Amino acid sequence: MSKPAYLVEGDLEQKFIQNTCPGCPVKKINCNGVTTSIDAIAKRVGSLGRLLHKRFSPLIVIFDREGREESAENLEKTFREVLSQEKIDVPVVIGIPDRNVETWILADYEMFLQSAKLEASSPLSSFEGRNGKSVIKQTLGEGKSYVETIDGVAWLKAARPAVIQERSPSF
Repeated sequence: MSKPAYLVEGDLEQKFIQNTCPGCPVKKINCNGVTTSIDAIAKRVGSLGRLLHKRFSPLIVIFDREGREESAENLEKTFREVLSQEKIDVPVVIGIPDRNVETWILADYEMFLQSAKLEASSPLSSFEGRNGKSVIKQTLGEGKSYVETIDGVAWLKAARPAVIQERSPSF
């Protein structure tokens, strides 16, 4: 069995995966935010995962670090520990963007600028730990809006995974 199933936090991630992996199930966790405990997220993922793990493998889980104090790396470690109690019998791949998925878009800054039809400019050395949504809105400037489910999906699709991996430790 090698057909993955995705459990994601938000609309951007759901629409991106539906667009790039047609036919793969993509379920929203509907359980996140800086005040949501890792235990609660793991229980929800466990519940959804048990419904999917007989027919799909691996399960790929993506949720944002948001404003949590722990690093994305520590959150993943804690999440794996708690999730191990949920009796999911297939491999689980976890992605926790530091702080939101827009930081992964910005990790390939050149492609973001090109896709957004913006003038070339020098990026910061890293966008990890920054609020990517705010950075995108600021970079777009006045008069241009950012729609996650349209622009975010297109810009994430245009981003090159190898570049994101090189520049974003949370990827």
